[in-house]
Amino acid sequence: MTFRSRIIAPLVALSALAACDTGTEPTVMARTCDLPKHQALVGMNIGEVSFPAVLNRRVISSGMPFTEDYNPSRLNLFVDEKGWIARVTCG
Repeated sequence: MTFRSRIIAPLVALSALAACDTGTEPTVMARTCDLPKHQALVGMNIGEVSFPAVLNRRVISSGMPFTEDYNPSRLNLFVDEKGWIARVTCG
């Protein structure tokens, strides 16, 4: 066995083992926004409601433009000009 092959063989083996490392687990977000759970927010003032930091949500004011891209895990809160929640949807 040559000097070169004695050095390269262990490096190849270590590289293969390093590729097996899974790393840290990614944060798993909900696949859907669980609309029935949030339906009770209708009629409440947005200023009085607190949400978990991990909840994917957006507040849409009356007359405000917003994208219509669909994201099933996002909770949309439609509020009137005084901040009252008029409607909630997923997307």
